[in-house]
Amino acid sequence: MTLGLAACGGDSADDQAGSGGSVTIDHALGQTTIEGVPTRVVALGTQWADASQVLGVTPVGYLDLLGMSTGGQAAPWEPAELSEATKVNPQGDIVEQVAALNPDLILAPGFGADKTTFDKLNQLAPTIPSLSKAQIEKWQDQVNVLGRIYHKEDQAQQVIGDVEGKIDAIKEANPGIAGKTFLTSYLASPTQLMVLADPKDGASALFTELGMVLPQKLVDEAGPSGGRIPLSPERIGDLNSDMMVATAAPGIDATFQSLPGYNDLPSARNGTLVYLDIVSGTGLNMPTALSLPYVLNKLEPALEKLGQQ
Repeated sequence: MTLGLAACGGDSADDQAGSGGSVTIDHALGQTTIEGVPTRVVALGTQWADASQVLGVTPVGYLDLLGMSTGGQAAPWEPAELSEATKVNPQGDIVEQVAALNPDLILAPGFGADKTTFDKLNQLAPTIPSLSKAQIEKWQDQVNVLGRIYHKEDQAQQVIGDVEGKIDAIKEANPGIAGKTFLTSYLASPTQLMVLADPKDGASALFTELGMVLPQKLVDEAGPSGGRIPLSPERIGDLNSDMMVATAAPGIDATFQSLPGYNDLPSARNGTLVYLDIVSGTGLNMPTALSLPYVLNKLEPALEKLGQQ
């Protein structure tokens, strides 16, 4: 379940329309070929919408997964232009809504389209589903793919390099974090904690790039399928890591922070437990080139403290 990058240089897709050749993209459901440079893009997911915007192409329509997770709160890293895009209603007929937008490219990750819906969307316009089987895609892969599709590969590399440069700077300034354990946890309801337990998941990438690792006990519990595992709040003691990032669904922040054992967690005792509001937490859980710089600013003090322990 920033900032400034959206205005990176380079010609707009409108300027390049018709100037690009065909591009074939490999993805989880096969291949999709795109002719020319798309200008009417529909993104059925916040990660894809951000990846498009960071390359200067505002979607004509998008599925606001972040808003669905945050109770409609807008993300401070989103460019103002996104407010002009049509929001796709997840409760309505997605194919019908997308068709009305007359797209020439559709970005439809697994939670935005199953195989049947993908086939219908692909009849409307070239459609890119999930690139892999991971629950959360790596944002770098999405930017790279759109860099190829928009014929902005140099700009894509610049965007990726800028964000990864910030991550590398934190890593170099805090060598002590290498090998330390991390967890991200989300109190989805008063009776269920969702815990990231997949080192290959896109939401883990920030920490693994910093040289950190997930606790092996929880990785083993998740098994080969990886992803996120549900825990009852009574198992909060299993959140045994050097650093933890915690978030809760809207309205139950106090519930999470008052759980018996919360203040006894190693990360809480060491000052390396970071509690993020739902917007920032979602930006970490669905990382993009726009959300990560914003979230990193919130995590950096704890990372510095962790590096000194």
